[in-house]
Amino acid sequence: MTSSSELVVVRSEPLCAESSLKLRDDGLTPISAFYIRNNFPTPEPATKLTVGGAVGRPLIVATQDLRRLPRRRLTATLECAGNGRTFMNPAVPGEPWGLGAVSTAAWEGVPLSAVLGQAEVGTGAVEVIFTGADGFVRSLPLDDALGDDALLVDTMNGEPLTPEHGAPIRLVVAGWYGMAAVKWLAAIEVSRTSFRGHFQVERYVIGDRPLRKMQVRSLILDPAEGATVALARQMVRGVAWTGDGQVTLVELSDDGGNTWREATMQGTPRAYTWSRWQAAWSPTRPGPATLLARATDSTGAKQPLEPLWNALGYANNASVPREVRVSPA
Repeated sequence: MTSSSELVVVRSEPLCAESSLKLRDDGLTPISAFYIRNNFPTPEPATKLTVGGAVGRPLIVATQDLRRLPRRRLTATLECAGNGRTFMNPAVPGEPWGLGAVSTAAWEGVPLSAVLGQAEVGTGAVEVIFTGADGFVRSLPLDDALGDDALLVDTMNGEPLTPEHGAPIRLVVAGWYGMAAVKWLAAIEVSRTSFRGHFQVERYVIGDRPLRKMQVRSLILDPAEGATVALARQMVRGVAWTGDGQVTLVELSDDGGNTWREATMQGTPRAYTWSRWQAAWSPTRPGPATLLARATDSTGAKQPLEPLWNALGYANNASVPREVRVSPA
């Protein structure tokens, strides 16, 4: 574990670490418990951001000067595309993520569209390419880059972005898997052709399709895996999120998915961020018990009970059984 004991290290160099999934009262993940995914070692931070390619006015902006532009605050859940990879069967290569490669923060920064507007995007542009100081490169379709929910952020949960989370500037694309949230952002290039880089066509893909929005998902947080619980009515609690629309329903089963009971959503579900839920459960006998939760979103997408296998183990949003033991009365 890290020194904070709030992360579980999956790989030490470059650092990849899972969240403990302990939430603040406001539903946010403490920065010290926010998951970390790096493909390369942490670089020296960029001191300027260049914007070029198919633009009318190429820019070189000191990172501190971005704060002078209009700002926006956005709460968004960020999930690694490989979250849940260890539950794929047969096993697949890649970082052995359990369920903790997901966290939620209140991000603040400058809308990407404002910077692209200053640079004057040229005719025929189709994509925007983002390069981190560590060498990681991904792109967004132009329409998504110009949307309201792509931010160049420098603040996380009201505090300055930390080096392990991409300081001084990182990209956050609300609703998308974390590979879109390029850290240590150093360069933006507007392109008239589709980007064909390694992390666009060989990784973070299913087949020949680059990953984009997060799939609908729910997790059980309480009781913990392996916990001993009473033979009495109690509450099962968790979180649920989706990258497209809003979570509209969470259900709980204790019989392998044969029957389901509707959970109660806590607060008003919002786009891009997880919601808490709880469901009453009355175990009927002592001994081992298995709980399942599944979520449905406003697009009609429903969380599957079995993983949709793919060669790199991405986007596994299947329900994961929570094994507990019921103590005698």
